[in-house]
Amino acid sequence: MEWRFLKLECRQTYQELETNRSQEAYSRGDVAQAEELLLNEAEADRPLYDDIKSRGIEYARLRLVEEPLTPYLNYELLAYRIRAKMGEVIEIVRCDAVRGLTGDDYFDFLLFDRHTALIHDYGDTGLQSGGWVTEDPAVLASLERTATGLRRVALTLGQFLAAK
Repeated sequence: MEWRFLKLECRQTYQELETNRSQEAYSRGDVAQAEELLLNEAEADRPLYDDIKSRGIEYARLRLVEEPLTPYLNYELLAYRIRAKMGEVIEIVRCDAVRGLTGDDYFDFLLFDRHTALIHDYGDTGLQSGGWVTEDPAVLASLERTATGLRRVALTLGQFLAAK
């Protein structure tokens, strides 16, 4: 990467293959433990954040949300607060600001500059079952148009939290 790492997340809930201790704590109502575990998880990524910052690379996450928020998204907001402090740009797009989350228009992907994308595949079970990498210029241009359009209507994490 030379200048940008962009992540789009659309699903309103995620299931992980492995146990996620912070999510389990949150589900039990132990928000303090969930926050502590999320902070530890984020700190493990500190070298990545430091590298991105030292190289001047934009690291942005676009998160589409439907309201009312799912329990999973409320949990994710805890993680977003921590990661935003570490330098990740987090932008929230309310579903009513776009056509909706159904259909094939919006799906999870990572875009590395303008040369590579990783598109996630959740299969029929809702569990991330893999994904595929593409360097196809037409696909990359389409993904970038999607992300750019969403960013035009996005709120910063701070704006979103203040409006909740």
